[in-house]
Amino acid sequence: MQEMELTAAVLAVFLISLCFTTANAGIGLGISPASITINDALRGGMYERTITIFNTGDEAGTFELTAEGECADWISFYKPEEPNTPIKKVTIPGKGKASVLVKFNIPADVANANYTATIYARSIPKGGGEEGAVAHAVIRIPSKVLIQVTGTQILKGSVKSITTADTEVGYPLKIKVVFQNEGNVIARPKIAVTITKTGEGVVDSFVHEETGINPGKEGTIKVLWNTTGRDTGDYVANVTVSLGDEVLATKDLHFKILPFGSLTRRGVLQGLSIEGEPLVNIVIKVVAHFKNTGEIDTMAKFKGEIYHEGNLLDVLESEEMFVEVGETANLVSYYKILKPGNYTIRGRVYYAGKETEEKEVSFSVPVPEIEGSGEDKNGIPGFEAVFALIALSFISIFLAFSHKRRKRGCKRE
Repeated sequence: MQEMELTAAVLAVFLISLCFTTANAGIGLGISPASITINDALRGGMYERTITIFNTGDEAGTFELTAEGECADWISFYKPEEPNTPIKKVTIPGKGKASVLVKFNIPADVANANYTATIYARSIPKGGGEEGAVAHAVIRIPSKVLIQVTGTQILKGSVKSITTADTEVGYPLKIKVVFQNEGNVIARPKIAVTITKTGEGVVDSFVHEETGINPGKEGTIKVLWNTTGRDTGDYVANVTVSLGDEVLATKDLHFKILPFGSLTRRGVLQGLSIEGEPLVNIVIKVVAHFKNTGEIDTMAKFKGEIYHEGNLLDVLESEEMFVEVGETANLVSYYKILKPGNYTIRGRVYYAGKETEEKEVSFSVPVPEIEGSGEDKNGIPGFEAVFALIALSFISIFLAFSHKRRKRGCKRE
């Protein structure tokens, strides 16, 4: 009898342990680089660095971004493609990664010294860690930050390249200067341009010095020249780039102004994707990835149709967007999901009187959970506790029954 009681107790402990060991084994997290150092940071300056968050688990996960330490309030986070909208978390697919732009805003009145902080990426449990939710493992990974604040202004930079391309009458000539800021303050290089036409001499000259590049960053400065009313033919643009009193680079760029329609208009819809969790009453973002593969800049717009269970439900349309040669633009439209089921979005991009091949993306929307049911994707919160209580009750009854049998056996003796 004692052996049976021991077996029952062990069984109860095993069942209880099964109920409460529900941590998600699929979670994995990494961050790179492991440390960030900003030397010779100027008071009142703004600096940028990029970190990469790795989801090494099998499932998609959402990760919170925070900073702690003496200069934590100088730090903010952004998506690289949306550098003006701060974020606090990032969602990454399983075995995927995401780049995060980190901005460091140095106060104007801070003393010269070394300042430290730690950036953390932390996994967010499904269910948000609310009361009653199933337990999940939480992982937090650090990246150390060291900022050396100095009062010395360093204005320094280099020119990586100066380029242009042929254009058409009525389309602006675009001169691109790739500039590397090697100092500790925002640099606004002076770009002086002189335009000459073969056989005629100088036809125009101008200076561009409005574009600023942040410390430690490489940026492309675009200088435009209006060709409206100009004659077609061969031209030369003499470009001189200087910073302060130093001339960094000089180059002659040969180009042509061609009749309208001479350059090829061409583009490719590389694919459609959705952003946001497809659930009832949730607005999703539909993104059309369009690349301008032609020889001239163009305006582009996405138009699509959304099908529910094979039936046409609604139409989608993005804002028209200017897309430069060789660039890929994300044409965005939005849709609010009103009912569950299977969805397909089909559409094309329209540009310069042309259209791309049709692409599609499909997704499923689950039936909404009943409010207050406590269900989530990992199970029913509270069910484990109920199951454990049932198991304990069963064991208590079993032990009580055994005890009575033992007492009756004693009386017979």
